[in-house]
Amino acid sequence: MIPLWYLIVFIYPITATIKDFLANQGHDIEAVEKMHQAWFKSIVLQVALWSYPYTNPGQF
Repeated sequence: MIPLWYLIVFIYPITATIKDFLANQGHDIEAVEKMHQAWFKSIVLQVALWSYPYTNPGQF
């Protein structure tokens, strides 16, 4: 089974690399920041949902 911290640690590389991609698409700085925040929230929610099966009952 995959240790839970692998899922949590994976948040940073996924969220850090998308900002440059969004900025290269020609959006203004404010729009890039809003999209980046939305992406970050989405990733954190997905990690929370994916980590649920790896926790012991009552710990989530």
